[in-house]
Amino acid sequence: MSKDSNSSPDVMPIPQSNEIHPRGLLEAISYIDQNFANELGGCIIKARFLTTKQRLEFMEVGFRSSFASGIVSALLTPVAIGVIEQYIPMFGDSSPTFFDKFSAFLLALGFSLGYAIFMAKASTCFIGEYTRAMVLNLLGGMVFGAIVKAVLAFIAFHFLYFKIFTDKNVLWAVGKLYYAKTSPSTVASIYYWVQGFKGIFLISAYFVVVSTAVFIIIPIVAMLVALRRNRKLIAAGVVHVDTDNF
Repeated sequence: MSKDSNSSPDVMPIPQSNEIHPRGLLEAISYIDQNFANELGGCIIKARFLTTKQRLEFMEVGFRSSFASGIVSALLTPVAIGVIEQYIPMFGDSSPTFFDKFSAFLLALGFSLGYAIFMAKASTCFIGEYTRAMVLNLLGGMVFGAIVKAVLAFIAFHFLYFKIFTDKNVLWAVGKLYYAKTSPSTVASIYYWVQGFKGIFLISAYFVVVSTAVFIIIPIVAMLVALRRNRKLIAAGVVHVDTDNF
C-alpha cells in the first residue's frame, strides 16, 4: 500500500501502559487512593491484575518505611525514658515537670504514632479486590518491618546492658578518667550516673516491644472497621463490587 507524507501510518503506535510501581510510601498511598476512587465509582478490577512484582513492591515500601521510622523511635526511646527517670535534663532542669515528661513521651512515640495513624487512614481506602490487595501487601510489609525492628532493638538494648555497660567496663572507663586527673567527685558522679542509667536500656527494650504492638494494631483495627463499612455499603446497594470475598 502506497502512502505519502500526509497519510496515517499503517501501524498505530501503542502507548506504554501506566503500570503501578510504587517507590515510596506517599506514592503507594496515592495509587491506593486513585483506585479506591475508581472502585467507588463502579469499576471492578480483579486482585490478579496486581502482579507479583507489584505486590512485592508494595511490601517493600511498607517494610522500608516502617523499619526506618521504627529505628528512629527506638534510638530516641532511651533518651525519653532517661528524661522521665530524671537521668537526662530535657530542658535544663534535672527535676522534670509534667510537661517535660509528656514531651519526652512524645519524643519516643510521636514519630511512630503519627506513622501508624497515617497507615490507618490508608488501610481504610479499599472497597474491591484490587485495592484490598494493595492495602494487604502494604500492611504486610509494614508489620514485617516493625517486627524486625522490635527484635533488633530488643537484642541491641540487652546487649548494651549485659555486655557493654558491665561493672568491669564501667570501672575501667571511670578509671581512665581518674588517671586523666579528673576530680574524684566528678568521677564518682559519672560512675553512679552510668550505673543507674544503664537500667534504662532494659526498660527501653520492653517499651519498644509494647509500642511496636500498638503500632501494628492501629492500622489493622482501622482495616477491620473498613471491612465492616464496606459490607454495609454493599448491602445497601450504594457500591456495586464483586461480593465473592465479602
